[in-house]
Amino acid sequence: MLEAKIDTHTHTIASVHAYSTLLENVHAAKMKGLTGLAVTDHAPGLGVGTTFHSSYFGNLRKAVPDVVDGIHVLKGVEANIIDHEGNLDLPTSIFQKLDLVIASCHETVVKPATIIEHDRIWESIARNPWVTIIGHCGNGHYPFSYEKIIKRFKEYEKIIEINASSFPYRKDAKQNCRTIALLCKKYEVPVTVSSDAHFATEIGNFTAALEMLYAIDFPQRLIVNRSLESLKAALTH
Repeated sequence: MLEAKIDTHTHTIASVHAYSTLLENVHAAKMKGLTGLAVTDHAPGLGVGTTFHSSYFGNLRKAVPDVVDGIHVLKGVEANIIDHEGNLDLPTSIFQKLDLVIASCHETVVKPATIIEHDRIWESIARNPWVTIIGHCGNGHYPFSYEKIIKRFKEYEKIIEINASSFPYRKDAKQNCRTIALLCKKYEVPVTVSSDAHFATEIGNFTAALEMLYAIDFPQRLIVNRSLESLKAALTH
């Protein structure tokens, strides 16, 4: 069976619609046998009352130790794509202070459109040097030219997220993620599996994503969060 030891997409009460503290998530990660987690709360563009101010992200690296209770804590953000040009809702000055940046589409922020417009979004995100992880792009509300864009992600050395929580909740996500994973396998594009946890008990719950990858004979070496060393190497490539 494939494995992953770091949860690369987690939320705390800073995301407002999540329900655990960072310390509670850290303790959950330790109980699950993980070696690390990334704190990636929603950036402000999700809307008033749904996340904290940008200063929260700018202060993460200063305020939070690199290791808490034996768990390595990576400081990041789930940035919102705010238009069809692929612009994000935080400035470069904030991204520079973080270990990783996930870029995601959310229906409440950027309106689903045509495949051509979705391709334009991901082309722009691929070229953005501050984006490290492509967030839950299996969302069926945002279909795109999968093969063309996956090759573009390969060109710009992006990591593709296989978001386990998307499978039951986002339109056609399970099948779309399988299609995306097969293309990542074909073109040797690295992936990360994640829980997208909004409560501590969900930390490390990416079994469904790993099972899907195992079913298509996906190589362990392309799962960057298989170890802390491989993840850090991928993030600094």
